[in-house]
Amino acid sequence: GINEEYSSFTKYAADPLVNITIMLLIIIGGIGFTIWNEVRTKKFKLSRYSLHAKIVISTTLILVFGGGLFLYIFEKNNTIAGMDTPGAIFASLFGSVTARTAGFNTVDTAALTQESKLLTIVLMFIGGSPGSTAGGIKTTTMAVMIIYIVSYMRGSNGNVFGRKISSEVIKKAGMVLIINLVLGLTAVIAILATSNMKMDDVLFEVYSAISTVGMTTGITRDLNTVGRIIIIIMMYCGRIGSMTFV
Repeated sequence: GINEEYSSFTKYAADPLVNITIMLLIIIGGIGFTIWNEVRTKKFKLSRYSLHAKIVISTTLILVFGGGLFLYIFEKNNTIAGMDTPGAIFASLFGSVTARTAGFNTVDTAALTQESKLLTIVLMFIGGSPGSTAGGIKTTTMAVMIIYIVSYMRGSNGNVFGRKISSEVIKKAGMVLIINLVLGLTAVIAILATSNMKMDDVLFEVYSAISTVGMTTGITRDLNTVGRIIIIIMMYCGRIGSMTFV
């Protein structure tokens, strides 16, 4: 039944009302309050939106639908194999959206394929957008780094939507990405060295904690004292921001 321990929303995996409602709430909370202010004032005049808003909205759409597509491909013969097509699409999109901040699940997280777990870790690591309820390094950080790397390889100026990204913004984005990556990997190594757990589960647990997502493959209750202290520190670090923590 729905009241089973650790069941989350697994009983509603194919329910349109539950899926759409929860996904919309996650996206609304994770896209950032400044974006909603621009939506309120500028309506559908996209050309008038700030560079920040354009990057956040486009990156969010790519992550939600791109993540959903890959989860569908990775899980079609696994956790969503017994579902009809609409149910499988909902489950895949929900998995993509919830990884960005929420921590709910409609399929068994522990039963995901290795590639789905890794994709979920990447989505958790990126997280939501600045000025939102979400954690992670933020969509803007990831977008800025990708734009910079691509433009550097092409020998261009790092322009996007007709605007140039300043070197200061690129430096900050690089700092946030590296600090989160190093903190997370240090925590993973420390937990692996002090316990007898699988690396993929520990990776999942740590990056869920540092990105304040709340998802788990089920190892949280089995962590020893050292592991629990490390996860607590990672959650605290993720909530106040890695730059502030350092």
